[in-house]
Amino acid sequence: MKLQYVGDSFRDGLTDGKFYEGKAINMFCIALIDDSGIEKIYSRLNPGPFAGKVSGRWEIA
Repeated sequence: MKLQYVGDSFRDGLTDGKFYEGKAINMFCIALIDDSGIEKIYSRLNPGPFAGKVSGRWEIA
């Protein structure tokens, strides 16, 4: 699924306004290749640089 990250950009992570191709892992997490070039798992509800710290949100494109 194609997702757009909206929120604070962070180094080697996610960039505000950028589109990513996500793979659904479960109802809480999404796996995607972020700006570091490595596949990582992010929260569906509160993606950000640290677990539990709200930084942004996903919009389905």
